Amino acid sequence: MQRLILALVLLLGACTPVLQADVTRFNAFDANPAPRTFTIVPDADQVGSLEFQDYASRLADALAAKGWRPVAPGTGTADARVSLHWGVGAPSVVSWQSPSSVYTGMGWGPRSSWAGVGGWYDPFPYWETRTATYYPRWVAVEMVDARAGGRHVLFEGRAVAEGTRREIAPVMPALIQALFTGFPGNSGSTVRIEVPLGQ
Repeated sequence: MQRLILALVLLLGACTPVLQADVTRFNAFDANPAPRTFTIVPDADQVGSLEFQDYASRLADALAAKGWRPVAPGTGTADARVSLHWGVGAPSVVSWQSPSSVYTGMGWGPRSSWAGVGGWYDPFPYWETRTATYYPRWVAVEMVDARAGGRHVLFEGRAVAEGTRREIAPVMPALIQALFTGFPGNSGSTVRIEVPLGQ
């Protein structure tokens, strides 16, 4: 029994939390787009934001990993102008039934009932309603052709993942990684991508 408990503890300890993100992408690239240069341009309300700077740095790393080269704003003309947005959607509440552990007089545990000889046995006669609140956290990226005056969109993508925490900062690295897994992706498709958290 002790060996079984130890094995379960080791197994649970080895489990890595995973973010499941639904990723939708549209692109006007060729089948195998050649790497280009890019500049990440903040919106007016993002100028000076430390949060934006952190996320933009992660986005730049993701594009650089695909062979794209960053161009700092004001230092030259890049092929693509990139915008970055994120947010948390309206929460949803999920309810379910689960066995209730109540005090039996001999310790805490599931109560049971027995209905005579040839009767029935229900190990969990008492159930309770449990609820959890889930928040959709999302990130969206748009790339436009800077050489065409911003009128030609090259790429639009978003990644959405639900979680019980409203904060988006802890999962932003995984959201960006999911968005650029298989970049640029099949235009118009939505895929479920799993990314380990905490890496």
